[in-house]
Amino acid sequence: MGLAEQRQAQGRTTLTDAVNVCLENIGEQPVDNLDNEQIQDARIAERTILEVHKEGQVKGWSWNTEYNYPFKVDATNFEIVVPETVVEFAPNAYQYNGRYQLRGTRVYDLANRTFKMDSSMSELSADVIWLLAWNSVPEAYNRWVTIRAARIFSDRSLGSEALFKYTVKDEQDAQAVLERVEMEQESPNMLSGNYSFPTYQPSSGLMNRRVSIGSSIF
Repeated sequence: MGLAEQRQAQGRTTLTDAVNVCLENIGEQPVDNLDNEQIQDARIAERTILEVHKEGQVKGWSWNTEYNYPFKVDATNFEIVVPETVVEFAPNAYQYNGRYQLRGTRVYDLANRTFKMDSSMSELSADVIWLLAWNSVPEAYNRWVTIRAARIFSDRSLGSEALFKYTVKDEQDAQAVLERVEMEQESPNMLSGNYSFPTYQPSSGLMNRRVSIGSSIF
């Protein structure tokens, strides 16, 4: 692809791109890759970006939230082990009446005070929020993370907003784009008024609605 074509279609923001935005924001030179651990500012910038990336996902989005996700009971020890990438775990309140909760990566039975599930139980359904990798989330989210992380990184490094390339307004603009994309992906349903939920599962939508039109998701 020639330079002219690259200017028209630059592709997704990579983690290296995001680190370089942070470095540029404090007047440092960009890096070609993230393999050189001797470049301290790049290492700190990367940690800041991943910190913001994780923090933002915990809030829950249409693209990292699943409803009534089935978790299988281990046939050998009768336990349920949840992947470490699950950052929120909420068993169906109507079905289980608050009996189960996540402790560490294992499901705990409050009624019997044990990690062992009933022998008759084959799986447990829960609403979950997943922690996704950089390349698995929407570009609008990574762009917001990049700008927010750049401001946090600059504040920690310089301590003066007067020196920042990216301002609060830049972050707010990126947030507005992200909110618009989120609203579009959630596919509003008329049964829920201003709230959105998957039309194939309205009961879960009513229980788990998070975002209303006109209000911030942050």
